Amino acid sequence: MVCAVVSARISPNFIERIHSVRLIPRVAKALDFNVVADFIGEACVCLPGTIVAESGDLYNLEIWRVKSILGRDFKYPETIAERTAIEMAHHVSVAGRKLITDAREDNNDE
Repeated sequence: MVCAVVSARISPNFIERIHSVRLIPRVAKALDFNVVADFIGEACVCLPGTIVAESGDLYNLEIWRVKSILGRDFKYPETIAERTAIEMAHHVSVAGRKLITDAREDNNDE
């Protein structure tokens, strides 16, 4: 699986500036909340600000629980810019996963 993180400065309606984009791959035998939380925590190390993610990504837990587990300020998207940033990260993760899996499949053909 792949986690994409977009570090950006945003206003309510627009992404004003992209500071960085990270793509972190990981192999996991099972997918549960602990794996996802560790993955998000690892991907966001040394990035300032609030983590914004879709509620389904974190098993629809209450915000206060996610904050306490991640140890960071957290919220679900509320503005157009936050939703756009999440959509951007989603596209990056899908493209990155395709590159990684296509590379593995090419190497297995040899």
